[in-house]
Amino acid sequence: MDFQNFFKIAEESLKTGNPEILNTFEPKKEILREPVKKLFIRSAILVSGDKIKHLKKIVERDVDIIIFNLEDGVSDKNKPIARKILKIFLSNINPENKQIVVRLNPIDSSFFFDDICEILPAIPHGIRLSKVETPEDVIALDKIITAFEKKIGIRENTIKIHLSIETGKSIQNLKEILQSSKRIETAYLGILDLFSDLKLPQSAIKTSPTAKFLKANFVTTCRSYNVYPVAPAYQNYKDLEGFEKECMEDKIIGFSGKSCISIKQTEIANLIFSPSEEEIEKARKIVELYKKAEEKGEGGITFNGLFIDQPIYKDALNILKLSGTLNEI
Repeated sequence: MDFQNFFKIAEESLKTGNPEILNTFEPKKEILREPVKKLFIRSAILVSGDKIKHLKKIVERDVDIIIFNLEDGVSDKNKPIARKILKIFLSNINPENKQIVVRLNPIDSSFFFDDICEILPAIPHGIRLSKVETPEDVIALDKIITAFEKKIGIRENTIKIHLSIETGKSIQNLKEILQSSKRIETAYLGILDLFSDLKLPQSAIKTSPTAKFLKANFVTTCRSYNVYPVAPAYQNYKDLEGFEKECMEDKIIGFSGKSCISIKQTEIANLIFSPSEEEIEKARKIVELYKKAEEKGEGGITFNGLFIDQPIYKDALNILKLSGTLNEI
């Protein structure tokens, strides 16, 4: 595909408000998108479908999840054009080791039906459902995706579901929501929207114990159901020092990664949410010692004065899985 010409026509389409001029480009039919071999969710960046200058560069960036946005940030006027741009663009790209996810408009909105009909044929790795509040929202989306997969003959559960948790009702129903579909892979906490919905001052988020409680509850609930919890975005994209500090705090809470709004943020998130060389080496030694002890039928073992039992062994395994070095042992 001639991407240079495509982006030129896409910009013209947005400028004139005419989506029809994009008809000269044909989306590939039912692209065979490779699954991501190493599932890291350290960084997730949002790119609006009508921001051509960002679409041009994003595929080459080092980011784990690219979330192509059709919801907030795309005006109602631009939504039909952005939808068409993404349908064509996504069906012609297949980047390695990056998840392609599309954030649709809420399921009860007037835009959802057109969103899902246009985007599913591009077979993204995931569909992100905005403002989900009940299990029924997820079940409805699951049924639509299942019918699509059967129609085109691809493996069931090829397309995953990602969730935006951003209202008080969604927090109340979180356990039921996370159990409503086997497709659910990742959930994103929208702390700004959540505070607004709960009528709490957003200015207090950084210091509020309520924010820390909501984050901790979100993380433990997600991890209980094997769903990756992604931390909220840091809005001041120029304050990289503040972003780094918040990443460290979110990692300690237990988030797997961070929502990002700039490439510089993704670089920091990738670094912080990846195991350090020291952590990897320690985990490798623990796994090796534990396996040797098992082979000999020995019980407890120690490493650097630390008693190694099964929970510590499992934690070491998780670190090696995340680093992609587990198979090296």
